Amino acid sequence: MPGSPGRSRWFRAVFLTLIWEISVGLAALSVATMALLIIARNRSVRLQRDEGQRRDTLLVTMLEWLETADPGQGRTIIEALSQDQTLAMNLLIEVFETVRGEGQQRLAALAETAGIGVRLRRDLASGDVRNRLAASEGLAWFPSEATVQALVKAINDPNDDVSFTAATALLALGSDLAFDEALIDRLARLNSSRRVERVLAQFAQHRPEALLALVKDEARSIRIRTAGLDALTQTGIDGILDLILSLQNSAFTDLRVAVARNLGSLGHPEGYSTIARYLSDERWEVRCKAAEAVGRLNLLNLGPQLCDLLLDENWWVRHRAGEALAKLGEHGIAALQEIVALAGPTALGDTARHVLAEVDAVKRSA
Repeated sequence: MPGSPGRSRWFRAVFLTLIWEISVGLAALSVATMALLIIARNRSVRLQRDEGQRRDTLLVTMLEWLETADPGQGRTIIEALSQDQTLAMNLLIEVFETVRGEGQQRLAALAETAGIGVRLRRDLASGDVRNRLAASEGLAWFPSEATVQALVKAINDPNDDVSFTAATALLALGSDLAFDEALIDRLARLNSSRRVERVLAQFAQHRPEALLALVKDEARSIRIRTAGLDALTQTGIDGILDLILSLQNSAFTDLRVAVARNLGSLGHPEGYSTIARYLSDERWEVRCKAAEAVGRLNLLNLGPQLCDLLLDENWWVRHRAGEALAKLGEHGIAALQEIVALAGPTALGDTARHVLAEVDAVKRSA
């Protein structure tokens, strides 16, 4: 009958039994899951260990083959590279970065025979972005007409990183790659100045004449021209001083800033008069960079003009002028100390006092 004590006890017993069985089932499931995780982890560790052993064995075989050129070892290497191309590519790049010259060329030819180059060219044409990028980097080690064709095509890749890496690889392979309109437009659209600098640095190293023409081309963006000038200055190529000085009277502020920056890097005596003139340029950005150049090149004769800039209307110019004075050694420090003593609590005195405090802080931390 409903509500009787016997029926309630029965329901309670069934309920408790059900809870017990569910608890036991969940515990069994947890144990089984833990067991599977342990098995998976052991398998992963074993696979990593096996891969490490294969890698070490293959590395030793490669290095021995580079010394002996034993045909049997060569066949062993080709077979190993063919079986595990992911491991092969990682190991090859590691070896290529340490082995140069004829040994590198022989090993690259062996890897090409094993199909590594074919795989990379296939990935570059149809892989996902990550594989295309890896392929464009790796193909720099596999010079051939097929590689050049694949990289030239990849310059038009929709991904900027793939495009620029392909261009860099072509330059490393000695290609006569020039700046076409598409490549220049992509560089101009990039938000990252660092990426632009990396690409132009490769052109400066491998195709300086192409970059030289780009810097001189007044139809190009100022951003590309200044970055190109920076890259060329770092190479120290013949004619770089003439190129820098040819731009010193540009109407564009950024170009004059680049001229001051690169004269400061180059340190050529013929740049002295331009730096001195720039200390009174109408644009504060140019005055600022010229002041930095004076300090960097230790141009003591321009110390008085730096003192004048401590009264500049722009805070950054005043600060950079003070820093430049401090870099002129005891003469500059003495000038700053005299200004503090004579100017007192004025804007001029505050600037000199601030710079001297920074100098003291640097000395204490050294």
